[in-house]
Amino acid sequence: MSRKKVNLYGYFGHGNLGDEALREAWTRALSPEFQVRTLAPPHLPKGKGAWLFCGGILQDRTSLRSLLFYSVAIKLAARCGPVGLVSVGCELSSSLGRRLVRGLLSQVDFVSARDEGTFRQLSALGGKVRPARDPVLAWPSPPRKKSGPILVNLVPSLSRTLCKEVLQRARDLAEKLGTPLQGLVMSPEDARALEGLPLLQPATPKEALKVIAASPLLVGARLHALELALASGTPFVALPYADKVEDFLSLVERDLPARVPRSPAWAEEVLSPSWRVGLLRARARLAQEARKGIEDVRNWLRSLA
Repeated sequence: MSRKKVNLYGYFGHGNLGDEALREAWTRALSPEFQVRTLAPPHLPKGKGAWLFCGGILQDRTSLRSLLFYSVAIKLAARCGPVGLVSVGCELSSSLGRRLVRGLLSQVDFVSARDEGTFRQLSALGGKVRPARDPVLAWPSPPRKKSGPILVNLVPSLSRTLCKEVLQRARDLAEKLGTPLQGLVMSPEDARALEGLPLLQPATPKEALKVIAASPLLVGARLHALELALASGTPFVALPYADKVEDFLSLVERDLPARVPRSPAWAEEVLSPSWRVGLLRARARLAQEARKGIEDVRNWLRSLA
């Protein structure tokens, strides 16, 4: 029996390891049963079969133009076949953005949200939304060696003053612990914010996971840098630059003895044994929830005629 064709759409092929991790996670999760084809902007959906849209596509934080593009893409996909918004993120601040997404929700057949903030926003806009988690959180953990450097991941949207402060505090901590310090580039533009540090630039999400797993500590801004840290069991300090990062942290913090530090000044707290117990508990719970979200997508695809 031939496998059903599934089209996976996201911000792939632009050097962002977070989006590449999503492509890899969904392709790996679906490929045993479905024939997965991937497509990314600037190309628009064309061709029959179910369409899955993933990632933080329902947002007007970076620009309304991005949301307008994805709105057109989703509408075109709906003409080709059933459409699912799978483990998506939503960050809307404008009335136009909310109107656009409200209209989209009436045209899609399946919606799941990767965090509580997205779940609330999409539900308020009339969507029938399933809770889910980012599929990357279901990845198995690689061996922990802790022989690598402390890692810092920054994004250019953080203020120059904050970046300088974070880098100095990270240097102080690395010196205190007697550990090297390196910058972790998750997307090409990150290098600008990490000026002055030797850089690690993983070519693939799997390579990034391996690098993070070897680190004793990650100080990170990007969502998927933090998710890979959790998946590998590496303690982390977060530098939230967007709501999606805070939404992820709120999921993790349910199992931790305190809030995840938002500054390297408090980094030593996350190196304690009690913190590690909570971190591993959060990893296990969120991995299970991610697997449930993936299975919900599989079941929906199976139900299609």
